[in-house]
Amino acid sequence: LSTTPQSVKALAAKGLVEIAPRAKRRNPLSARKILPTRPLNLNAEQSAALDSINNLASGETLLLHGVTGSGKTEVYLQAIAEELEADRGAIVMVPEIALTPQTVQRFASRFGDRIAVLHSALSDGERYDEWHRIRSGEARVVIGPRSAVFAPIKDLGLVIVDEEHETSYKQDETPRYHARDVAVMRAKIEGAKAVLGSATPSLESWMNVRRGKYVKAVMSERAGAGTLPRVLIVDMAEGGAPGRIFSQPLMEAISVRLDRREQVILFLNRRGYSRSVVCSGCGYVANCPDCDLAYTYHKADDCCRCHICGGWIGVPKRCPECGGPFEFKGIGTQRAEAALKACFKEARVLRMDADSTRGKNSHDDILGAFRRHEADILIGTQMIAKGLDFPNVTLVGVLNADTSLNMPDFRAAERTYQLLSQVAGRAGRAELPGEAVIQTYNPSQSAIRFAAKGDFAAFAEEELKNREEAYFPPYCHLSVINLRSKDPEIVAKWAD
Repeated sequence: LSTTPQSVKALAAKGLVEIAPRAKRRNPLSARKILPTRPLNLNAEQSAALDSINNLASGETLLLHGVTGSGKTEVYLQAIAEELEADRGAIVMVPEIALTPQTVQRFASRFGDRIAVLHSALSDGERYDEWHRIRSGEARVVIGPRSAVFAPIKDLGLVIVDEEHETSYKQDETPRYHARDVAVMRAKIEGAKAVLGSATPSLESWMNVRRGKYVKAVMSERAGAGTLPRVLIVDMAEGGAPGRIFSQPLMEAISVRLDRREQVILFLNRRGYSRSVVCSGCGYVANCPDCDLAYTYHKADDCCRCHICGGWIGVPKRCPECGGPFEFKGIGTQRAEAALKACFKEARVLRMDADSTRGKNSHDDILGAFRRHEADILIGTQMIAKGLDFPNVTLVGVLNADTSLNMPDFRAAERTYQLLSQVAGRAGRAELPGEAVIQTYNPSQSAIRFAAKGDFAAFAEEELKNREEAYFPPYCHLSVINLRSKDPEIVAKWAD
């Protein structure tokens, strides 16, 4: 029997076969219970920001500089509502899949089935169905990480890039693109408006405001009853703290929160158990032979992994240089979690990093459990450092503020400031006051000092002077050229 679409339709027309209607499209939100919400009353700064967005000309871009907890999401929601009233669509971009469930929950409660979700954790079938819902106009608001910028929205009116400073918007594999810049250009090409939101804007966007390319709106106060957290800097080089994971002030602060039945977030931007495996005799470091970078020890499967290529080996028994024993140096989230459970035996601890979120719905499951207060402490990498809103979190601890500061990157200070400000902003977002404890060996470093004060303008002023003197972006453009071959001579020839 021929089964081409044409032949099947012909047989059906003769009554010889019956074509069953296509099953309803798969919906990634179908398993969630989402209650509808109404627009909230805006404060003066939120109202002014919303007016600035609504008054943007076609193709214009606005930088919304709002402190953590200032209510940027509610401004986004009401700006999108204006676009939907005018029968235009919108795209909302978030930097991490971890932020997608929370964002989707808030937007679905306001716009119902008019929203669609696009991200890499969807199955091929779910992605296919969402794409067609968008293409047909059934869904008018698209939410997702960087690839959502290409969603086939008809009559696009608004593109929002939340946490616009995030490095995850830049894709380093083919096709290479920066989703923030693509969003701005797409809005310009289609005559839409672009909004870049952040409490810690990238210096490129900050400079574009100075140059008159972008409009700026400022939200300097937290919305509702929330207040900015009190920040304490702990010098780990003093008071017998060197080598310890938790300083005494942080231990005491955690104990207080556990007694009060409040929640704690601990941030360490290094996954695994120990960040290097070192010979105790000669100092030899076990490196990945392909990447020439130190292996990270993972206790869960008792192996050494390379975080660049994914290669792994068993834990070496003896040093190949001197035959001495190896020891584990530095801490990762796994080791910090183990130490935390040893120090606070009654505490319920969750860990969120690239190792614990390999499952399809793992981001949603971990954050959902923490929101329901099924855990007292959430420890994780940068995926917990931004965008999350937990009213019962009153303490944030940064276990090592120097991890990103010591990177060989001209943006190291900028990214350190952004990470510290963002993670500190997870505390005290409701009625309960918040506190942030930052552990560091460099308390006088400007990024750490300004982050503790929450003074982005002063940090940007100082950092821009340094960039101008060194002739780095945003005063120039940089390109990276990668040449690869199995034959070193060919690479050398092409490089020349």
